[in-house]
Amino acid sequence: MTAQNFELAKSIKEIHETAGEVGYYVIGLHAAAALFHHYVLADNTVSRMRLPKY
Repeated sequence: MTAQNFELAKSIKEIHETAGEVGYYVIGLHAAAALFHHYVLADNTVSRMRLPKY
């Protein structure tokens, strides 16, 4: 085993938090784009994402 490396732990924590934040922004942007397509462009993008009716 090696000694604890607090600087490395801090760097990894910062990277982890930043990646999580970026992920939330990407999810929000994706949802906003879907709403834009549905309400502004009024195309069938959202309809095509639905499961087919059987």
